[in-house]
Amino acid sequence: MSLDRRALLIGLAGGAAAMSLPVRAGAGFQPECFAASRKDDRGNFQAALFTLDGDEQAVELPGRGHDIALRPGGGEWVAFARRPGRFGVAVPVNGRAPIWFATKAERHFFGHGVFSADGKLLYATENDYERASGMIGVRDATGGYKQIGEFPAHGMEPHDIALLADGRTMVIANGGIRTHPDHGADELNLADMQPSLVYVDVTTGDLLEEHRLVPALHQLSIRHLAIGANDTVVFGCQYRGPEDDAPALIGFHARGETPVIVEAAPAMQKALHNYIGSVAADRSGGIVAASAPKGGHVTYWDVEGRRYLGASDLADGCGLAPTHLPANFLLTSGEGWLVTAGPGSAASRQVSQFQWDNHAILVR
Repeated sequence: MSLDRRALLIGLAGGAAAMSLPVRAGAGFQPECFAASRKDDRGNFQAALFTLDGDEQAVELPGRGHDIALRPGGGEWVAFARRPGRFGVAVPVNGRAPIWFATKAERHFFGHGVFSADGKLLYATENDYERASGMIGVRDATGGYKQIGEFPAHGMEPHDIALLADGRTMVIANGGIRTHPDHGADELNLADMQPSLVYVDVTTGDLLEEHRLVPALHQLSIRHLAIGANDTVVFGCQYRGPEDDAPALIGFHARGETPVIVEAAPAMQKALHNYIGSVAADRSGGIVAASAPKGGHVTYWDVEGRRYLGASDLADGCGLAPTHLPANFLLTSGEGWLVTAGPGSAASRQVSQFQWDNHAILVR
């Protein structure tokens, strides 16, 4: 039986206890610290560092946030605006003032970014919407996040990006959907959209590999990425074709190979509602979680075996981050839940006063 957030809050007010999260005992244990965007009970948008015991740091945002990027070394984190927002903010953990930055006038963020391996540069996915061209903006993290360059994403609607272990190769999930701020949330090219998974040399901007799905799946928008063991790229998709099609939504790829799209168990595949909202690898890189907020499920996948392992139920659950434990994740929900779970383990839940947004990261 599932409980909605309001019902549980009423129960707590009457003295009922929330289910406890697992105890991670041991000398010198430090609780995990995460970061995510969210909305509070007054309707204010925020991004925050937090543990399961409460906030460590929070900053109010001028609009809805999306993903968080952590600077190597952990001394600073960056929150990005959700499409079609133009703001970003870098927040030092030592209490210094946040550094705000914005896209060019004719651009907006898609909500994702990644730092260079040395932490000196910040790469972000952007839309040059007048030219319907995807771009990767390059900002100087040592100089107030001033934009110092850019290079093509080699596809339309670059959503998520990540760096491989060499620190030089970027993988880009190009969703393939054309949008324009003047048209709101309208998707303007569904009949001929062309998603792609591409690899780019970040030092030159050169295209190294491009992979497109078979023509029958040209409406399978490639959206989010996780880097698993041995640089295996796991990608989550959102289908823009007929709802009854229910195609596979989780893909695996290693450079030089052909992408493999894998189905969940038949009943679960239909229950995903054609929408994966986030993907994250566990601390070992051997297990990936993929959320399906429209279906109310978080699925788990074996990276090496490229197979479905099982699922946890979570209403409007989307944000995912690894914990310190193998095969274990933090799951966040737009209904306020904070959950720790993994394949084959019972979910432990607590409720918060926040509506958590689509993504979360482990900070330490």
